[in-house]
Amino acid sequence: MISVKEAADILGVTSKTIYHWIDQGRLPSHRLGKQYYLEQTEVANLAAELRKPVSEITKTDSDLHLSDMLAIAGIYYNVPGKNKNTALHNALNLIKGVEAKMMEPIFQMFLTREELASTGIGDGIAIPHARGTLVGYVSQPLLSLSFLEQPIEYDAIDGKPVNILFLLISPNVQTHLRILAKLAYLLRDHLCRETIIKQAPRETILSVIAKAEKHLGS
Repeated sequence: MISVKEAADILGVTSKTIYHWIDQGRLPSHRLGKQYYLEQTEVANLAAELRKPVSEITKTDSDLHLSDMLAIAGIYYNVPGKNKNTALHNALNLIKGVEAKMMEPIFQMFLTREELASTGIGDGIAIPHARGTLVGYVSQPLLSLSFLEQPIEYDAIDGKPVNILFLLISPNVQTHLRILAKLAYLLRDHLCRETIIKQAPRETILSVIAKAEKHLGS
């Protein structure tokens, strides 16, 4: 984890710009007390994206509807698992849209990312994803939501157990960053967050997220 000042130095912008990007949801962040912290890999990925010509970016924010992705990859309830590894493995194997032979290497990439730093963002929610993107493993981004059978220790930023997993599989850096940013933004929306924390029915979750996305101008 790095500070806002360190991120600003890496990206060659002011701290004010970093705070603006955090507020927009462009940069996923974690808050401890009054301070914001960012994951160094996400900052590095954004730095790489900012150096790319516009012509190389094939996806726009309006193409990325989280409600559609969740409808495709799935929302699951009572997913078993007594620890991080087993819960993550079980949740990953439920995702629709990934070939069975791809599951094990993707699982190992997820574990590698968790060893770097926990993806637990607080309030019982984690966003497991690979450290890098998964070119060749999937042709489109996939986002699933799993509610665990029981809360598990996850080394989350607030120290609380986790029982909600958003699993993200992305085919490229640009898409990966945009989905993470949009998801982080939506999870700051009170209605979206409460609907998810209360483990509302599938159709209710999809409807609330879809409405929030329209509000964001998607």
